[in-house]
Amino acid sequence: MYYISVMSDLFKNNDLKNTKGRALILSVLKGAKKPLSAEEIYNQLRNKGLNLSTVYRTLNTFYDCGIVLKEVNKDKENVFTLVRDEHSDHHILICIKCHKVVQLKGCPYHEVNEKIEEETGFKIQDHNIEIYGICPDCAK
Repeated sequence: MYYISVMSDLFKNNDLKNTKGRALILSVLKGAKKPLSAEEIYNQLRNKGLNLSTVYRTLNTFYDCGIVLKEVNKDKENVFTLVRDEHSDHHILICIKCHKVVQLKGCPYHEVNEKIEEETGFKIQDHNIEIYGICPDCAK
């Protein structure tokens, strides 16, 4: 019941209608262990009566409201993750051999952002970082 009230608050705080489709997509993202593409989300919900265009529209709406993060994966497709707190899910390590994804805790880039703002006058609102390398298992 707590999850349903949190979802309702999330929709209400962003002036979004709490539809069945939005709730289903949000639940898939909540349970995801890695960023998911619209197609991966659609495949998990295919038997729930949603179509792929609804998944795309909903993900774009969630992104515009700051509910999800959008990244580009190694295959150059957009993938999405649920924003769980103010910033810690933005930075990931990706193994170029096995494609393992590791999320970094915290943000080591706050000072860099401040320097960029000072030098350019740009007011940075957000960022995400993907770091590609070889994981310890593949390095053996």
